[in-house]
Amino acid sequence: MEREAALEGDRNRGDVADVVVVGGGLSGCATAMALADGRRKILILEARKGKNPRFNGELIHPTGVDVLDQLGFLPALTSSGAAQVVGFACMPSAEARRRSGQKETLLPYREIDGSRPYGLGIDHRDLVEVLRDGVFERLNIEVRTGARVTNVVREAERVVGVQTTDGVVRAPMVVACDGRHSKMRTLLGIDERARLLSYTAAALLRDCALPHPGHGHIFLGAWGPILAYPIAAPGADGSETARACIDLPLEMERGTEAVIAAIRESYLPHVDAGVATSLRRALDEGELEMAANYAIYTDECTVPGAALVGDACGCSHPLTATGMTIALHDVRQLGRALDGVNVYDPRAVDRALAQYQAARYRYVRARELLADALYEVFRGVDDGARAIQDGIFKYWNASGESRARSMALLSGHESRLPAFLREYLTVVSMSTRSVLRGHVNEPTIGGRVRSLVGLGRKSVEKLGLVARGVREGSFGL
Repeated sequence: MEREAALEGDRNRGDVADVVVVGGGLSGCATAMALADGRRKILILEARKGKNPRFNGELIHPTGVDVLDQLGFLPALTSSGAAQVVGFACMPSAEARRRSGQKETLLPYREIDGSRPYGLGIDHRDLVEVLRDGVFERLNIEVRTGARVTNVVREAERVVGVQTTDGVVRAPMVVACDGRHSKMRTLLGIDERARLLSYTAAALLRDCALPHPGHGHIFLGAWGPILAYPIAAPGADGSETARACIDLPLEMERGTEAVIAAIRESYLPHVDAGVATSLRRALDEGELEMAANYAIYTDECTVPGAALVGDACGCSHPLTATGMTIALHDVRQLGRALDGVNVYDPRAVDRALAQYQAARYRYVRARELLADALYEVFRGVDDGARAIQDGIFKYWNASGESRARSMALLSGHESRLPAFLREYLTVVSMSTRSVLRGHVNEPTIGGRVRSLVGLGRKSVEKLGLVARGVREGSFGL
């Protein structure tokens, strides 16, 4: 009671909230809406005054769209012209088509039992603008832009607020939604393991004729995969505004002219003619945005009085487009954990945060494994990866049930350990048969042996990661 009375005194001075959310992007706006109950005063602190100049994620799987719908954002996003994305199209390389007969494969969301049949694609800046408009309309939520957090305020090892460039804001609950390079993560003392993987060159494709309208496309055959997806509802003539995200090696020269030259020479030959036309036009106009691709892992996302949400907890390579869906899942779990909780009761808050952290990592570990594995396999960097790639295409083309199980994992509809293990081991089995028949890599005895050794090595590596997750209790069973 003394603590609550003290904080009530701060409230009367106008420099306190019930919940402070650091970061006003997707995660921050969604978190504020999830925690708003009509009584809590929620303050969003956003360091930038204008739009974020950096390229960010734009694809949201159906699981994430469900959360946006529950929070009341979906009608406005639909009205703003967001594209409905009905699934993915995986396009094998010309070499894989020739050697092993790989065929392009459609992975529709509608095959997933119980899933919404579409996700969303939308320019990230437009997404954030729509979400902020929705937040502005909600009572008891305030957004302060240009408010940069410089430190956290603690009392007896508990976070009780933040220090900003404009002064101290006290709150019994602080939520950090400030992205993958989260300053709050460092200030809260939460350790991370970070690895720079590659770079992305993102190009806006106007009037783009995607091979399969309404699908995200993954083109293979270059150094890294090329992801192309719609970001606006199709025009009257059926043409789509799309984005191409091109995976580039770390060691390449990163000047704009050098990147454009590399894309023309080494990536354009691997995309469909309709996409190539729009991409070539974007390159002619020099319209590229660059972003670094990181794998960032954490084992904790809470401390007494504070929690991380979304990319602040970590991230994977963007190939699987799981980043925003994971963030929205975090939002939903945190909202559920704190539903009805008096944020001025430290013990109740701590119990809720422990519940959130456990649920968060049970969900996200399978996503991290899948993102890492698919990126490695789609790049096809060695005999083992190419063998698994062939097995994946054969598995997907075997039946709708196969595609549905894989897409349930990819989209976040499914996150249990047995499901991940079943899918991975089934693909490895099919890959092994392809290797033995000489359908992938070198069809010689030596080539088959190298492929089998590579398959075994990758299987041991992935199963080792699963075993670690089981020991840590971070996989849902």
